[in-house]
Parts: sequence; structure tokens; C-alpha cells
Amino acid sequence: MPTRANGGISRDGLTVTYHLRRAVRWHDGTQFTSADVTASFRAVMDPRSVVQSRHGYDAVARVETPDAYTVRFRLKRAFAPFVGTVFAESDAPYYLAPAHLLGDGPLTQSSLNAAPVGTGPYRAVRWSRGDRLELAANDSYWNGKPSIARITLRFIADENTQLVGLRSGDLDGVLVMSANAAAQARTIAHVRVATSPLNAYWGVMMNNGRGPAADVRVRRALAEAIDARSFRDNVTHGFYAPVIADLPPVLWAADRTLRPIRHDVADARRLLASAGYGPGHPLGLDLAILQSLQTHRVEAVALQSQLAALGVEVRIHPYLGNVFDAPPSEGGILTRGRYDLAFYGWYAGMDPDDSGQFLCDQRPPNGYDHSFYCSAEMDAAQRDALASYDQAVRKRAYSRIEALLLRDVPIAFLGSPVAISALRDEIGGFSPTLVTQSSNAQRWTLRQ
Repeated sequence: MPTRANGGISRDGLTVTYHLRRAVRWHDGTQFTSADVTASFRAVMDPRSVVQSRHGYDAVARVETPDAYTVRFRLKRAFAPFVGTVFAESDAPYYLAPAHLLGDGPLTQSSLNAAPVGTGPYRAVRWSRGDRLELAANDSYWNGKPSIARITLRFIADENTQLVGLRSGDLDGVLVMSANAAAQARTIAHVRVATSPLNAYWGVMMNNGRGPAADVRVRRALAEAIDARSFRDNVTHGFYAPVIADLPPVLWAADRTLRPIRHDVADARRLLASAGYGPGHPLGLDLAILQSLQTHRVEAVALQSQLAALGVEVRIHPYLGNVFDAPPSEGGILTRGRYDLAFYGWYAGMDPDDSGQFLCDQRPPNGYDHSFYCSAEMDAAQRDALASYDQAVRKRAYSRIEALLLRDVPIAFLGSPVAISALRDEIGGFSPTLVTQSSNAQRWTLRQ
């Protein structure tokens, strides 16, 4: 892992050097080398490749490969989250791919789209799109042969079906479970619910780019009218922790002296009136939710009820995931700004970098600023946070960033999520990280 201490990050912060592990092979037996790193980088940066973000990659001036096991990134500017963003476990990483299978065309033309090839503990042996992905242990995995010979990942969007599978024993576990489903899973015999902390937030995103929520008075009024505590207690069943803004209090960059937006219905009414809404001029808003999630459905009814007390009509629109999160070219609800409000969660990595969500130049189609928020003050604070490798300097910058989010309210932050999984008693060795619940899959065990 490149650091300032081990010389992997240069003193001026403009050079990041990786020394690759030598005993690594792709699943087809080909040696993993620096050529794969440069090919992967070129594929991401290829203008013909349709990608949601090039955040971090656009800071790279050139990539050098002095030998087969050394990769040197020369940066245009210091970019503190580089190691945690590029080819890493972060909020939006691009994983490495074999150069001999990437080819010279855009990513959409790669054979990897139909037959993935990696270097990890499990290799894909059969992929039935929309149904399941069958994996077999990679016996030559550099970090040891996996304990379980085969794992089948089934894609089951409906949570009721997931719970039925757990009860019947048809499923050994469910990863990435909602809080509402987890509350039901706790009642199933021989099933345990496992939770782990995340660098993440959950809340009500508001469209800053168009419609009524483009007015900050409306956004603040809605945030004050929403009772975040009741959502955490009654909708997420106590699984989610209180949050100030987007950074969880457990993260080093969070400013614990800040206070979340207070729940104040009277002031919310005053703000709405100042924005021109009230008797004779009611406010109606379209709420986008994921159709498949029980928690979203319960949240939507609760939000509808809370805002009705303010005289606001909330119209609920459920969408399938492939529509809700689709890129702009495919008519995505979030990326095209086709909503007023949306239930939204963000899951990041070890670094507090949130610039991909709140910089002006990260609005779709260029990045993940799905709230279409744009502020010169925010851009300046984000530049300070990204340009220094000094943690104290970055912490001060994130304090400003958090304060701006509380002032401008692009999102009403309701809670800090945890990763939730439900596993039958036969599954052992489960140890998730801040980033992913399957990070140590090679050490999972299955008791027969």
C-alpha cells in the first residue's frame, strides 16, 4: 500500500508507486503484471467507454511501468484520496482487468462483459443474467485455497422471497439486507443477523437543479419537518446510528461539534410560507424509491405522513433498480433528475472523500452528484480537502464541507447505515469490512 512513510507517495504528492505482488495469476492462468494496470486505466479513460465517473483518474498525467511489477502514477495535482480511490476499495472503484481480454475497444466491447475473469479467490463458471452467478474456488489463489468449493450468488430483488428462502433453508444467507427485512430475519430459527459499521449515510435527497426543491428554503423546511429519530427507531428498527451530515461520527474527519438540523415543524411552516407555499398554494412533490426494498416502501409512507402535517403532498413513484440508478443515456431517474425527492444512500471507503457527490463538475453525466448541488464555497473546500496529504488540514476542510451541507441541505441526512446480512448457523468465518461484506469469502466455512 503506497504511503508517505514507505516512499510510495512522493514528498510533493505527485507520484504514487505500486509494487505488485508477483505470485498472482488471472483465472485463465495468465500472469498478472503492470501491463494489466495500464490497460485498465486506458479503458476507464477511453472516451468511448461509458462510465459514471472518472473521479481520481482524471488527476493522472501519465502511467509509467519501469518493469512488470512496478506501476508509477504521475499526477497533474496532489490528490489525497488517490490510493483509496483508484483501483481500490472505495466508493466508486474501477477494478483491474486483464489486458489480453480488454482489447483496444471501449469497455462495452470487451468479452469480460459476458465472461468475467479476475484474480480473486473465486472464479466465475456460469452466469445466468438476472438469475445467478455460479463461482468455483480458485485453487491457485495467492492467499490460500478457499474453504468452500462452490458458491452460488442468486439475484433475488424481492425481500419477501429472500426471507422465504432463509426460512426454508433454500438460501444459506442474504447479503446487503435492508433494516426492515433484517428485523423479520431475526425471528427465523437458526438464522443470525450480522451487522458491521460503514462509512455511509442514508437520507432524503432533494433535487437542487429544478423544481420546488431548488429553493433552499424549501429544502430546509422539509429537513426540519422530517423526524430523523422516528425514522431510525421505527423504520430502520434501531439498526442505523444518528448522523450529523454525510460523514459518520466514527470517522476521523467528522466534526462532532456540529449539530444536525433540528426537528422543528413550526419553523418548517414559516420557511415554506416564505417560499410562497401554504393555504391556497400547496406544495406537491414526487418521491422516487426503489420498488424492491421493503424499507423504502415503509419509509415512503412515513415520509408522506410526516410531510402531510405540513400541508405537503408526496406522490410516491417506485422504480426498478435498473431504472432508478441507470446512467443518463438510459433515462436514469436519479441521473436525469426526474424526481423532487428520493431515498438515497451512499456507501464510501476508508477515505472521507465525498467530492464525487458534491462538486459542481460531478453532476451527471460526469459523476455522482445526483442532487445536482453546486456551490463555489463547496468547490473551494473540496479542493482543500483533496490537495493535502496532511490529515489535520483535511479534517479542517471536512469541517467546512459538513457545515456547508447542513446549511445548503442538498440531502436531509437521517442516519448512518450499517451493513446487514442474515446467515444461517452453518455459515462461519464471516468478517466484513467497512467496504464490503464478502471481502474474506475465501475464509468462509460451511458446516454440513
